[in-house]
Amino acid sequence: MKKNLLKSILALMALFIISFPALTNKNGAPAGKTGSPLSNGQTCYSCHSGPSVSTQGVTISSDIPTDGYLDNTSYTITITSDAGSAGMSTAGFEASVEKAGSHQGSLTASSGTQLKQSNFVTHTSSSTSASNGVKSWSFSWNSATGSDSVTVYAAGLFANGNNQNSGDALVTSSLEFKKSHVGLGESSSLIELSASPNPAQNVLRLSAPDAHAEGQLTVVDALGRVVLDSPWNAQDASGRVLEVTYWPTGIYTALIRLNTGTNAQVRFQVLH
Repeated sequence: MKKNLLKSILALMALFIISFPALTNKNGAPAGKTGSPLSNGQTCYSCHSGPSVSTQGVTISSDIPTDGYLDNTSYTITITSDAGSAGMSTAGFEASVEKAGSHQGSLTASSGTQLKQSNFVTHTSSSTSASNGVKSWSFSWNSATGSDSVTVYAAGLFANGNNQNSGDALVTSSLEFKKSHVGLGESSSLIELSASPNPAQNVLRLSAPDAHAEGQLTVVDALGRVVLDSPWNAQDASGRVLEVTYWPTGIYTALIRLNTGTNAQVRFQVLH
């Protein structure tokens, strides 16, 4: 009786040990599986295996402006796995932000993501279900005061849902972002253009003392979407007030194009 009981306990322990890695992978990839330099090229294929990639793809996007990110500013980075016609049951990912052999800035997990060793972000156990073969995860990255460019590395696992580590496809992707050399409140042309207060909450005042000419004022958000397109009049040079109470929190760029051929722009932040 005792021998049989002991055998049963040992069998259960063995089953637990064998199953444990699969359970932990469902709760997110181990740190260092993005295929990046700081991952030593390692991905989830150190545990998983599967067919060659066909229509699967992983894309990286963000709200970092086209002219680059600012120091000490937080941005949202999104990783999207799309299986295409190949289809998938569940999906997972891991990402990191690196440059020249070191992690850059700081990561903050959002809903459906979690951090591993603070420098890698991955999925949670509740965020692996795909919809029509597509799954996206988002997280926050603060740029701190790092280098002039960073690269986001991401690895996406397309799983077939058989509760095994086989039959799963893996795709890696990377995207470089440049640092902007025009800071908040700094003008990027010969004409002085200032924005105050910066950050703004309710109203923002644009001042361009040398812009005594007719032209056009355009304001775009971090994704390049136009939020204001209005004539610029000569009298606006002494101060043009913008109502920003209902503008979403974020980074904006104001651009003045004068009929004289002179331009000026300034970046500002709306913070609620």
